[in-house]
Amino acid sequence: MASVPSMSEAVTIRPAGLDDAPAIAAIHVAAWQETYAGLLPAAMIAALTVETRLAIWTRILGDPDSGTVVQIAEGSAGPVGFGSCGAQRSAELAADGFDGEVSAIYVLRAAQRRGTGSALMAALAAYLRQSGHRAASLWVLRDNAMARRFYAHLGGVVIGERAERREQATLVEVAYGWRDLAALQRNLVSG
Repeated sequence: MASVPSMSEAVTIRPAGLDDAPAIAAIHVAAWQETYAGLLPAAMIAALTVETRLAIWTRILGDPDSGTVVQIAEGSAGPVGFGSCGAQRSAELAADGFDGEVSAIYVLRAAQRRGTGSALMAALAAYLRQSGHRAASLWVLRDNAMARRFYAHLGGVVIGERAERREQATLVEVAYGWRDLAALQRNLVSG
């Protein structure tokens, strides 16, 4: 695993390109393994491979019309996290005014609690605002207490819940929403 930034080391957030697909796929799988052990069936976590994620992220990053923007977080030793966003995919949340969506945000455990997640959220909020979105949401596993505390700390409020059967488990997720992306961005920059 790549070394991670120290508390005082700055993390750079930049737009991801096609060349970043292997690093993003590796972070995606590692973050799942770190985060979801004990929350999801082991077989489900083991089924997530770098190869399958690489194919997905290569397709997304290689298609300028995908509607998904990906930002990558880098420390001096390389990538430690990423986030993606775009237009809202849930008709129900869009109808409730949440026109933007954070579709993924993953930070390696060793890089957490160092401002990396906040920096990614600030970059995603900035992109969504520049794209004309006023509000945004994201989905998180209901049992992922650490991520839920992070989103609540950023001012997100629970705006929905869904259960979805995937492979060997029923995933229960909650949606967090921010009605004012400008306020979220200001809080992240000043905080």
